[in-house]
Amino acid sequence: MQRKGPERPTGASGAGFVRLFARERPRIVAKLRRLGVHEADADELAQRVFLQYAQLSGAPRNPAEWLLRTAWFLAMNWRRLTRHKVEVLMSGRDLQRHALDPSSSPEERAALGEWLDRAERLPPVEGAALRLHLEGYSIEQMARRLETSRATAWKRLTSARKALVRGR
Repeated sequence: MQRKGPERPTGASGAGFVRLFARERPRIVAKLRRLGVHEADADELAQRVFLQYAQLSGAPRNPAEWLLRTAWFLAMNWRRLTRHKVEVLMSGRDLQRHALDPSSSPEERAALGEWLDRAERLPPVEGAALRLHLEGYSIEQMARRLETSRATAWKRLTSARKALVRGR
């Protein structure tokens, strides 16, 4: 019986594919991590890389190079989507809804309103870090929520604080 659909690339099924997966998967995951992909998502994206390889209609000349290049493209898409999520998270309405506390005094609300005006002018990633900090998240929780490293979350928060003090 003849198989329907496109031919699999050489080594995309059977023992050859298993060897390729075992040999290249750690390199793919490491590349994704270096490109800024969160640890939990790096494994999933590595799986997608190999899935795309298995669905090729012809075998690439250099499978390892093809896998790394595909991982790079998937990482860039992941970063764009993550940036979009942060921008949506930081919409002005969302910031005010979470930051304003109706139980505080009128003076505190006025001061907070001034800070909110400044915070809305921050870049989206810095504003998201600041909002999470104001909600009481720890640096580790912020990093997970922003899908970045702890160091990056700390740098974004520090940068936001400095910008607020400068009145940017």
